[in-house]
Amino acid sequence: MTKKIQCQIPQFQESYEIEIGTDLLKEQADYLKNAGLRVAIITDDNVEILYGKKLKEDLLQSGLDAYLFSFSSGESHKTRATKELLENRLLENGLGKDTCIIALGGGVVTDVSGYLAATYCRGLPLVMIPTSLLGMVDASIGGKTGVNVPQGKNMIGCIYQPKKVILDLNVLKSLPKKEYINGFVEIIKHGVIADYRLFCHLENNAEALLAKDSALLEQVIFESCRIKKEIVEQDEKEKGKRSLLNFGHTVGHALENLTNHALSHGEAVAIGLIVESYLSLQMGKLDQNSFDRIKKILVQYGLPLRFPSQVAIDDIVKTMILDKKSRNGEPRFILIEEIGSPLSSEDNYCFPVEKMLFKKTLEWMNHDFCCH
Repeated sequence: MTKKIQCQIPQFQESYEIEIGTDLLKEQADYLKNAGLRVAIITDDNVEILYGKKLKEDLLQSGLDAYLFSFSSGESHKTRATKELLENRLLENGLGKDTCIIALGGGVVTDVSGYLAATYCRGLPLVMIPTSLLGMVDASIGGKTGVNVPQGKNMIGCIYQPKKVILDLNVLKSLPKKEYINGFVEIIKHGVIADYRLFCHLENNAEALLAKDSALLEQVIFESCRIKKEIVEQDEKEKGKRSLLNFGHTVGHALENLTNHALSHGEAVAIGLIVESYLSLQMGKLDQNSFDRIKKILVQYGLPLRFPSQVAIDDIVKTMILDKKSRNGEPRFILIEEIGSPLSSEDNYCFPVEKMLFKKTLEWMNHDFCCH
């Protein structure tokens, strides 16, 4: 049975639908005929083989003028050069304002495609079809688009809302185990910042969810998407509450950047969740039992939690200065009072932390936790 969530951004003239179910890729032709006279599927070279060519054939058979453009997979290709390559392909094929962009792939594809849709011909309709669990519960919802630069992750981009988000759970069957586990980091994060019941559900059903129990998986994806869309509805431009979605990412993005993305997004953010939870513990905001449960659930879901040996702690601190939550050259963090309840003060959800305390926390993560 298909589940649907409506996302209504106050500044956005239209609401858009997040549709969750199975076999949804086969059912999009009628919708897409109303979205654009022509359709450009953007994907990477892995997803092109798995789903891209078939989707293009289905759309052509339905009478749509469909094109398929791919680029090399991986975070290292989430760049301005890739966006330019795709723009040139659209231009070479004479595609203009009457084109709908379909982002078919994981978070790299949805981020690059969204940025492309936002700027090409000053804005094209965008449909998100994420093919990874991480993309489903995070990258495809909320309108964040962008590319990486050597100085940091997602430093160039914009907020651009899609017309529709389609989550076809069948595509998760082909997802490698490592990528599947990566997606659970964001779901766990949503439980920690917003929903104690979801966190408990994840604790109690880890084995079945890792085995891809379809009913349980659909339920947790639905709840995770609901949490994200409710936060985005309240704060589209990340001026306040939306910062909560970056819990664990201040440290996580720094680790991704410093390892040249050898550390995956999920692995890096998992370390970030522990580090930032430990900060909350050390500052007397979070109790020991709740902290232990956050550590335990990440172990339950098979995250490696290994601090990269080649990364110097001072370099992490320097890299975090470019984090978008930083102010006056000082990084700020999401702190947790208890599972499901972040620390907040009026409209403020980010807090400065004494540099020595933060460095002490990284030392603990490196020498005490990750080594055992």
